[in-house]
This record gives sequence, C-alpha cells and structure tokens, in this order.
Amino acid sequence: MPDIVILDIGIPKLDGLEVICRLSSTKQATPFKVLVLTSQAPGHFSMRCMQAGAAGYVCKQQDLTELLSAIKAVLSGYSYFPNQALNSVRSTMGNASEADMVERLSGREMMVLQQLARGKTNKEIADGMFLSNKTVSTYKTRLLLKLNARSLVDLIELAQRNGLV
Repeated sequence: MPDIVILDIGIPKLDGLEVICRLSSTKQATPFKVLVLTSQAPGHFSMRCMQAGAAGYVCKQQDLTELLSAIKAVLSGYSYFPNQALNSVRSTMGNASEADMVERLSGREMMVLQQLARGKTNKEIADGMFLSNKTVSTYKTRLLLKLNARSLVDLIELAQRNGLV
C-alpha cells in the first residue's frame, strides 16, 4: 500500500477532482494521502483539491524542492497548500469579482470551462469527460449565466484572464 499518491488533476478523459474524492473516500487499512502535482492554476484549483480531500497541492512550475517539501509535510501529517487556498475570501455574488465568480464554479464546470478555453468542441469535451453532448451544452449554458458572459468568446477570454488555459 502506498503512503502517498501524487496525482495530476489534468488527467485526460478523467475529472481529477472526482479522482481525489474517490481516493479520499476509500476505506483502507492504512490510508494514504493524495498530493496534487499539476500545472493547473493554484488560485482556482488548490481550494477545490483541498475540499475534495487532497492533503497538498504543488504547481509543476515550482522548483523540484517544493515537491520534496510537500511530500515531507504530507507524510508528517500536515497539509501543504499555496496561500491562495488558505487565504481565499469570498464576497457576495452581487459584488463578486471575476475571480470570485470563477471560484464559485463546481469542479465539473471548471473542467468544462478549461476545455472550452482550449478550443475543444462540445462533442470532444463530452467524449473526453464521459458525458453526453447535451450535458456539456447544459454546463456551457450554466457557465454563461454564472460568469455573466454573452458568448463562447467571452468565456474563453475570461478563462484566459484568470489563468485557466
């Protein structure tokens, strides 16, 4: 049994946040910790990983010593997350900044937004996430409403401004 699982939440064809939830909910004789190592923006994903059950979050852009520090901390029983996750403060929806609105998206909505921003079609997203084309279309409609966007172009620009691509 492993003591720690190092996971990239940007797994093709899977929802990385769902993988964390499933790994964290397994009842093992010796439970292991999940450490996320990813290129995803920490401002938008580290808190979600924490809520899903991960014990730590490290960006691939950081130095390799950061990963070693995270592994040591997690194996010692501590959590290891960037300050964006630990200091996130939410404002009310009426006064919400763009970043706050993005923070309020569900894990699936976030993944669909990322895929749209990368230029994928609804069908490609559906195939990659094992969803129906109609479900992706529903997510897209929700994203437009939640992010006050008028078009797919607005969604893509918003994703780019917030470091989701």
